[in-house]
Amino acid sequence: MEEPAGPFRCHDVPAVPEALRRLRHDLMAWALAAGVGESRAQDIVLASYEALANVADHAYHGAGSGVVDLDAAVHPDRIEVMISDHGRWRTPVPDPRPVSLRGRGLLLLRASADRADITSGEEGTVVTLTWDLDPVRP
Repeated sequence: MEEPAGPFRCHDVPAVPEALRRLRHDLMAWALAAGVGESRAQDIVLASYEALANVADHAYHGAGSGVVDLDAAVHPDRIEVMISDHGRWRTPVPDPRPVSLRGRGLLLLRASADRADITSGEEGTVVTLTWDLDPVRP
């Protein structure tokens, strides 16, 4: 990467599938324009989209529709994406089916990012995802 790219900010995006799909495509375009390799950009988009989908599924249940904010930035040593909602965390209902893919979203985003931090409170939930620019992995 040559020069750090400018930040990518999208605020007050409706937490509905159509808007979140568009945001996913815009994030991919930003990551690639920032000089991120395609494989790393796919990891960024996969984990970010999973966090966005969790907002749609969990943050505004029973409260009508809500919005989500996404802020991404390239720092000298890392890429950071923050996804924020203004809803309330709701514990997922267990899926009665014997084999279910539901409930694996947090595992997916943690596996796709170098670090994933989730803080939840009265004002909403913030998911901070970080990827090292020069990852050191075994």
